[in-house]
Amino acid sequence: MKRFITILIPVFLLFSSIAPAVAQQGSPEDLEERAGGDRVQAAKVAYITSKLELTSAQAQQFWPLYNEFEAARKKIRKQIRQLRVDNILLDANEEQLKTDIKKLFALRQEELDLEKLYAEKFLKVISAKQLAEYYRSEKEFTRLLIKRLKGGRGGRGRGGDDKDE
Repeated sequence: MKRFITILIPVFLLFSSIAPAVAQQGSPEDLEERAGGDRVQAAKVAYITSKLELTSAQAQQFWPLYNEFEAARKKIRKQIRQLRVDNILLDANEEQLKTDIKKLFALRQEELDLEKLYAEKFLKVISAKQLAEYYRSEKEFTRLLIKRLKGGRGGRGRGGDDKDE
């Protein structure tokens, strides 16, 4: 428990330092880039490491795979966001919209295929339980970051109720 708290305190301090800079800046998908990518990434790594309880041997193999996966996934998500931005006003013609919808589905499938591929790679390094915890922790980290950023400069949510996290 002490180890968890020791890691969690710097993560929350990091959140409080980046929140004012990015609280009003849009899409959760761009959080890492906008919030000082290195700092958010470091907090995410610390958070996931504490949740997965990786051995040093596992960590040495897991994090390079994770970095490869994140880089590939980031490229796909950027393409998806770009498609959505390009069509936000829906001023494209019918054929262009149909083409873009097909591209969107192809990109989503590419992302799913990537996730399947890396799940197999991760399972060679970590247990299925750790992989499930990784997926849960990644979503939980994103929720915590969004909640923190929405809290604005005061560092607390609308009701000041941060006790549930």
